[in-house]
Amino acid sequence: MMLNRGELNGKRVLRPETIAEMTRKQTGDLTARPGMPWGLGFAIVEDPAKMAGNSVLSPGSFGHGGAFSTQSWADPTKGLIWVLMFQRDGKGNPDNSDVRIAFQEAAGLGGVGAPLR
Repeated sequence: MMLNRGELNGKRVLRPETIAEMTRKQTGDLTARPGMPWGLGFAIVEDPAKMAGNSVLSPGSFGHGGAFSTQSWADPTKGLIWVLMFQRDGKGNPDNSDVRIAFQEAAGLGGVGAPLR
């Protein structure tokens, strides 16, 4: 529904303008992680090169990682959504974790500097 500008199975859930507002930078210079400001409910990937975990995402991708490392990201440019769920505590930034990077590589999403397969 988010990648389809608010429509799901032919039914309008949110207006396209609402989706645009949710996935637009809302926090000025405040960032969630390097290269990622906040929209409304999502971190927005502004500069994928600022964090290895974002290297496979296009600018404008949105999502976020939870405190215990769950992840959900949507890339409108590539038409791709992925969800990674695992529980891990005390390992630092979950959005840039070794597990997330390994998942992206295993799923064929590419790795740091690697092309998509």
